[in-house]
Amino acid sequence: MPELIPGVVRQLVPMTVEPAAGRIGPRATKIEITGLVYCGSDGHGGAWALGAFYPYPGSPDGAARGSNVLATADCRAPLPEVAQRLAHAAGAPDGLEVIKTHVTWTPWTLRFTVADAAGAGRSGSPAPSLKKLEQFESFPTSNLHLLPPPGQENRFDVAIGFLESSIVVAVFPADRVGNPAPYLKGDPVLDAEMADAPARANAVADAQYGFINTLLRLYAPSFEIPLQLQGMTQSLVAKNLSASGGDNTMTVAGQIDLGDISYNAAVHCEGEDLAIRQVTLAAPALNCDTNDVVARFQCQGQQAASGVLAATLTNVYQGQRFHYSTVDRPLRFTLGDAEFAAQFEALRSSSRGSTVSEDGNVTIQKLERAPASTH
Repeated sequence: MPELIPGVVRQLVPMTVEPAAGRIGPRATKIEITGLVYCGSDGHGGAWALGAFYPYPGSPDGAARGSNVLATADCRAPLPEVAQRLAHAAGAPDGLEVIKTHVTWTPWTLRFTVADAAGAGRSGSPAPSLKKLEQFESFPTSNLHLLPPPGQENRFDVAIGFLESSIVVAVFPADRVGNPAPYLKGDPVLDAEMADAPARANAVADAQYGFINTLLRLYAPSFEIPLQLQGMTQSLVAKNLSASGGDNTMTVAGQIDLGDISYNAAVHCEGEDLAIRQVTLAAPALNCDTNDVVARFQCQGQQAASGVLAATLTNVYQGQRFHYSTVDRPLRFTLGDAEFAAQFEALRSSSRGSTVSEDGNVTIQKLERAPASTH
């Protein structure tokens, strides 16, 4: 959503680009991109951005990195005016170029190309001309590692579409989808989700139940659930979970162990925020017909206890919302030489057909890489 995009774009810089020999003049072989601002969709599946480019290095002391303040308002200003302002900012190097950048994605590469450029220099000397630079950066978006351990070996293809005020990112298991275009178009349902999202939400994530069940098998094959019963804390162990659902309804089914007793369990959620309505338990079908009186009573008690425990769990959890967050296991991805971590805090859930939607707040942070050791 629009609230998230600027923070992501800002973290793509600084970026060093090394075009082919002679493309930026005889005095510079590299350019440093130290400012970048997103300007919105081009109306045809791509997007516009502005970048501030300096001959490399922009400044011996790195001052240029703080001098090229670009804002959304610059997207509507004439490029020469923006270039002049940046060139005369304190600490700016002598010679810079502001470039109107066309951002496009086609399977499976994100590309940045020059659409227009204007240069300026504090002493009046011209900046290297970058109008003919054409494509100056690209990022592959296929066969990517996105998941943290233990799912780090899974690979994904990522498709990107630029809508009027938002960006759509579609993620597929690698080599499964040849034409992702249908997933990148405007969707009235998705538009309605974004319009109705909570105030803190800056992203909407939709996932099919099949993908969710894959994540459950990877990251939650079993886990403990503490439960207060008659002043004592019991530990339930949940395992073998799978989710399914339809419009405004979802069921998470699996197995719950209490001590030596195992139950087939299901948590039923309903409503616009998938609140828990009922927990059902069923003890495994056992033949309690035995001549051992004690064993028969134990068997019958295990069958009867399932209803009591189910009612207790329903009473404890009824009304709680089903949310899935990645705060403890952030996703990771790489663009160029930079690595990023993305945390998703779920705020509201919904279900329609075979898809679960989460309105959430995403935090994306560029990771600092440790310097290479020398010996």
